[in-house]
Amino acid sequence: MGLTLTDAKRRILSRLDEEPAHGYILAKELSVQGSTMYEHLEELENSGYIKSSKNGRKKVYRITKKAELVLEAERVDE
Repeated sequence: MGLTLTDAKRRILSRLDEEPAHGYILAKELSVQGSTMYEHLEELENSGYIKSSKNGRKKVYRITKKAELVLEAERVDE
């Protein structure tokens, strides 16, 4: 069974679709507690919706093609 994309996870993907970001920035911008944000990011990364890369000591998250396709399909359904 795959990951359920909750509203919170969809908001994260939509925000990352705009530009890559650090977890702290995402938590602040989306008003999500830091520990909750990192839990969401880990689940999204483990399910292939986002990838992370190191930028100094911090991880920068960006969406994958899989997430792009999901977001595009949701836009079509609206």
